[in-house]
Amino acid sequence: MDTEFLRFKFEDSHDGVITKTKFKIGIRHIQIIYMFMCSVVMGAMRGSTGVGILAISDMDHNSSYIEMHNWSQRIQGIILSSYFFGYALFLIPAEVYLAQFGEKLVLTAVLLINGSMSAAMPTIVNKGGWIATCNAQFLLGMTQACITPVNQKLITNWLPPHERSTFNCIVQGGLILGIIIGLPISGLITEARLGWELVFYSQAMMTFSMAVIWGLLTASRPDKHKAVGDWESEFIKETSKFYRKKTLKNPWRRVLRTRQFWAIAGSHAVSNAIFIFFLVNIPAYLKGFQLPLYEVTFQVMLAFASLCLVYILTAPSLDWAYRIGIVDHFFDIRYLRKLVNGLGMIGLVTGLILIPNSIPGNQWTVFLMMITLSSLSLQYSGFLENHKDMSQNFSGTLLVMTSAVAGVVGALVPLMTGMIVVDVTDQTCWRIMYFILAALVMVSGIFYTAFGESDRQFWDDGPKIKYGYTNETTNLELDEFESNI
Repeated sequence: MDTEFLRFKFEDSHDGVITKTKFKIGIRHIQIIYMFMCSVVMGAMRGSTGVGILAISDMDHNSSYIEMHNWSQRIQGIILSSYFFGYALFLIPAEVYLAQFGEKLVLTAVLLINGSMSAAMPTIVNKGGWIATCNAQFLLGMTQACITPVNQKLITNWLPPHERSTFNCIVQGGLILGIIIGLPISGLITEARLGWELVFYSQAMMTFSMAVIWGLLTASRPDKHKAVGDWESEFIKETSKFYRKKTLKNPWRRVLRTRQFWAIAGSHAVSNAIFIFFLVNIPAYLKGFQLPLYEVTFQVMLAFASLCLVYILTAPSLDWAYRIGIVDHFFDIRYLRKLVNGLGMIGLVTGLILIPNSIPGNQWTVFLMMITLSSLSLQYSGFLENHKDMSQNFSGTLLVMTSAVAGVVGALVPLMTGMIVVDVTDQTCWRIMYFILAALVMVSGIFYTAFGESDRQFWDDGPKIKYGYTNETTNLELDEFESNI
């Protein structure tokens, strides 16, 4: 087998020699397509749930087929927050304990639970009221928190090391693509006779269909898939056998005592708050000015599409510039993340100040929303990449920890919006909410600039650095030295 041995050092609790071969399409890539489809379905559910909850209270919808509920903004905020609280509180347990179960079983169960709850949602809303709806949304959030850990494990099981990074980005990108697809489609569905009920029935059809496809055509590992040939199974084993998971204990307490961690967690929390605000509250903001719901969702979709596009165009280039040190000629490479994050902060603050002072629904407002979320994608290329800079052994764990903090803060946004914005047509209340978010962006940006670092932290496996060249027979390290890092 024609291989290229790559010198490798500490990638998220792994070490060893990566054997890189000529790319060949196999069954493993079909498995990745199914994983991508699952992510798109889950993303579409996230994008359409907020629209469905908003449509429940749309008293302008004239239909004798469905029952409307005059829920206040406070009640809608509590319902939407329930979903995000369930998601945030189950992130770390899902990361720690899901490895004990079969990945195929877990993902199938998630799809079936989401499908069942979506199919039952009209009955839950009509018979149980908003309290029962809160409980249902909390359960949905808990189950969807399992998606990312399961996908990470499946990618590890199915792909050779040199393919994992690329396809992991593709699979995770399915979530944002699902949001982009789900927003305008759900807006159009609400115009039908079944209105908001059809939104949840559509979710049920999507997830049930995906559960059948996933349950019948996939497997947790290549050796359990009947269509995987001997050559591909052997190829995956050969390219992965020198690349080992190191037995390391997660330094939870030491990480929590590090101010650099809180600098990243703060930026992550505020960026997630902005993301959730645009996802579930901006449609209500635009709808309050008598815009049709399908038009509202299309405008919000354009903003999320701009976020995705700008991130795709900028993140690889910035990562390449960071890795090869091309900016060393201009300033210290350690400040690149802070510079990018600062540019994103300026764009976010400017957009959040200007949007409530523009006329909702016109082209200028749509452009401002697109610029604001594009600035958010710049922040993703800043603080979000610091996880890998600070820790080469625990970057995945670090990301889960900051995501949990960000999830809790983000869950407070719909709740706080519902309490501040009593009347959706009151521009003053919305302006207060926008200014609060702008202030949070500024505070988190200043804190990150002051305390955020790109240097590897002391708790990242201490003094010994191994370069991972191994001897298959003796399993001895061929290159090893001590350091005072």
